[in-house]
Order: sequence, then structure tokens, then C-alpha cells
Amino acid sequence: MSVIDELRREGEVFQAYEMAKERLKSKPNQDLVKRDLGRVLTDLLQKNCYLVKADQFFEYLCEFYALEVPKRDSVVHENIMWQVGKFIKELTRSEAPSEVFDKLYHIIEDVELPSGTSLFTFIASSVLETKDFNESYVRVLLKLRVQHLPANHFEAINEDGEKKPSLGELMLLTIAKYLTHQENPSKSDIQILLEELDFVGEHYKNIPYIEYYKAKAYNSVGDKVLAEKAIFAYLKKRSKEYLAWELLSDISETKERKIQALCKTVTCHTRPGQLVRSQTKLFYIFLKEKEFDIAKSLYRVITDTRRELGKALSDDWRSMRDEPWFKGVKRDVDFENYCYNRSKEIVAYVFADWKAQNGIIYGLNLAKDLAEFVVADDVHGAFKYFGDKSLKVGDFVSIKLQRVANHQGVKYKALYVEKSEKRPKRTIYKVVEDEIRTEGERHYVGSVPINYSYAESKGLKEGDLVRVKAVKLPSSRFKEEVKWKVLSLYGKEAN
Repeated sequence: MSVIDELRREGEVFQAYEMAKERLKSKPNQDLVKRDLGRVLTDLLQKNCYLVKADQFFEYLCEFYALEVPKRDSVVHENIMWQVGKFIKELTRSEAPSEVFDKLYHIIEDVELPSGTSLFTFIASSVLETKDFNESYVRVLLKLRVQHLPANHFEAINEDGEKKPSLGELMLLTIAKYLTHQENPSKSDIQILLEELDFVGEHYKNIPYIEYYKAKAYNSVGDKVLAEKAIFAYLKKRSKEYLAWELLSDISETKERKIQALCKTVTCHTRPGQLVRSQTKLFYIFLKEKEFDIAKSLYRVITDTRRELGKALSDDWRSMRDEPWFKGVKRDVDFENYCYNRSKEIVAYVFADWKAQNGIIYGLNLAKDLAEFVVADDVHGAFKYFGDKSLKVGDFVSIKLQRVANHQGVKYKALYVEKSEKRPKRTIYKVVEDEIRTEGERHYVGSVPINYSYAESKGLKEGDLVRVKAVKLPSSRFKEEVKWKVLSLYGKEAN
């Protein structure tokens, strides 16, 4: 053990510091002396790890890096960075001014940390915690690279049944949001972000928004082709997400495509207030296009939502009620129904390569605005139809579906629906011509049970030859194994 180390162990840090500096003067290139001084500087950093002593901390930290201690003395370098991490924690706790963080991050921005270690995690998480106090933290995180975190820091965190993002996910999300919200981000920074997104997307399938932020990244540097490709890939996995449709509107270069994507955005189901931004964008577009009836409908919805949320309305916004265009609109328009229909073209475009299936509408839930459909015995569901008066029970539909499996079972989301002339499978839809017959206490036409009272109300009786159209209802809705819903029943002569 050297004399300097003995002084350190005895608590004589300043004496050890002076001795190490004297030795360095006589032997400036001796690695052993540099190592001894590096250890002393570690102790001094520890003693000055407070906001009020930040100047001393910076002085000692700069002195260490000026020493150029060989990289092979990794323990010395790592111990220095442990003190840096503690200092970052202290600055965060003390809510230090941004210039203090900026100075520290400038000093350490080129420091290389051993990837996949507890030290790397400690520094990365400490820097991430400072995002509310400065902006230079991003430079450090970009240098560190999210992909160098240990693999366990990309696993989803479950606290009392509530899913929370992992450290890796938080770091990636924070960097992505910061860079893509800049007006003119650095292309080199965006390239690093894209590399990080590619790596995480390839190795950690539990993180869902990779393609979304790739789309934002490409769009931020003007690459519309790759941005559209990425957002299409994302929408094919998360078709109901309003932010993705809004981003598609931002990416789109034609006016009609922008409008269609925004129309799809405002019909997405989400929490109150989250659609106000998109609704407002759409309002001003329709106002400019002189589609005043839709603009007025949106104006009312936006106004009501902002009032419910306790958000102030500007004088300019309030004064629109007195403008001639507003007073000139005499009819009320359901903007959701309008947007639902106008967005159909872009939805069809996004899912153009998905195979459509033939189904039938067997019910309309007016209270919930849901159209219930069935495609096969095990393929059925419902979709919001926004009061579309052209849709009725018994309509054939061509429908593109997404299978969603979770702990509750399997469900099918309707991605795109249009009316069709193609009839569904015979296992779920029947057209039967036969006589009305009795079997036990029930009446049938062929194998389809019917409501005999309804038949009688149409002047029909047992033995009459009739034509029946019926749809087989999903078995999960009833205790009976098979239940048919009669869509139409009339005498053969009426054909």
C-alpha cells in the first residue's frame, strides 16, 4: 500500500491530495502516480457532492479528466462516475439551476461507461430524472445509448396489477418525444434515435410504439415515404389509436388525405378532451373550405368540451358565434357520422392488403351505437357505426378484421366495413323455402325455428309454403347451442 493510500485510509484526504500532486510534478507520466491521485480525487468528489459545493466538485472532476488516467484502470474511472451519479441525484433533489446540469453534462458527455452494468443503469436513470430541470440531458442519453441497458430493464413492470413502463422504455420514449417535438432536429440525432428504435423493436417485442416513433422521426426530417410506411405498420397493430391517425394526417401531403385522416382521428374512442386538438385542426380546415355546417357542429363540440374541462375560451373563439357564416347555417349535422363516412377511403387505403371476409349485420344497438356482425360461428363482434342510416339488420358486409387475444379471450376488431352483395357462409345465413311445421312446442321452416305468432300476424298458418331468411346468432350470447334470428318471413306467393 502506498503512503498516499495510507493517508486516505486515515482520513487525511487533503494531505494525500497535496502529496499526490507533488509526486505528479516530478513524475508526470507515471501511471501509478496518476492512479493514486485519481483515487484521492474520488474521495474529494464524495466530500463535495452537494449543490453548495458544486464549484469544488467541478474543479476536482475536471482535474481528474485532465490527468488522463489509463482506461485499463477501469475501477478508478468507474468510482469517479459513481460519485458523479450521486452528485446528479443530489442536484435533482435540490432542484439545481439548469446551468449546473449543463456544466456537469458537458464535462461527462464523452465518458464511456461499461454497458449492461449497474453503474450504467445508475447513471442513465439519474440523468433521466433530471429532464424537468434542463435540456442537455438528452445529449448524455444519446451518447449512452438505450440499447446498452441490461436486458431486465426492458421488462414490463407490474405494480399491484398496474402496468408501468420499464427504465428502457422510459428512456427511449423520453428521447423520442424530445427529438421529434423539435422544429428542426439534427439529422444525426434522428439517425441515432432510429437505430435505438430498430434495436429495441427487434429485441423487445413488449414495447408497442416503436413504429409510431419511427414514423415521427422520419417525418421530422422530411422523409414522408418511410414515415408513411412506419405509421401504416403501426396502425395495422393498433388501429384504434387516435394519435397514430393524427400523425398520418401530419405526414400526408394532399389536402384530402389530411382531412380523411383527421376525420378518422376524431371518431376514435378515447378520454374526453384528448380529441380537442384534432377537432380544432379539422374545424379550421372546414372553415377555410367553407363547409360551414360541419364547422359549426365541430365548434359546438369543441366549446362544450373545453367548458367541461374548465379551459378558457378566447374572445376570438367566442366571437365566431356572431359571424355571418355561423348564423347562416340552419341545419344540424352529426359531425361524427360525416367524419366516419369521409374517413372510409383512407381506412381502406391503410388496410388495402388485408383480406376481407363476408359477414352479415344481425343487430343494431341504438343505445350504444353499435352494429353487431357475424362472419362465422367463432368470428363475430360489433363496431361503432355512428348512426349510419344506410345500415340495417340483414345487410351483407365485407369486413376486414383484426384478431385480438388477451386474458379475457379472443375478440375481433372491425378495421374496415362496407356493404356488399356477397352473401356470408351458409353455416350462418340461410334462405329456406318450406312448409311451416310443428315439432314439439315449436314451429319450424326447414331447420329454422320461427315465431309462429309473427307468422299468424302475416296471415300464415301451419302447412303454408313460406320463404325464410335467417341468421345464426353467436352461441356465446345465449345458453342454447343454436339460435336463429329470422330476418324475413313471407308466403311463397309473395316472392
